[in-house]
Amino acid sequence: MKPPTERQLNIAETMLRYHDAHGEWPTQREVAVQMGLNTTNMSPYFGALIKKGIAKKIPDQGRRNVALTEKGETLIRHGWQPSLL
Repeated sequence: MKPPTERQLNIAETMLRYHDAHGEWPTQREVAVQMGLNTTNMSPYFGALIKKGIAKKIPDQGRRNVALTEKGETLIRHGWQPSLL
């Protein structure tokens, strides 16, 4: 599996910072706004994070339906390591 890109890591870090500050996971729109990105471009990034096991879908959560996995949180808090994939 390919390692996460710098942009994917930045998105995961933004998600974790938002979660730490607000106690809930951000929407894709909130991540896009914080990163200065177009909201229509976010879906492929979230899909890649899910495919790589860094994020996961949360059923029945409406718009706040993507969270970091334990592996994703470790990756962001302690730095990316090939052994995490």
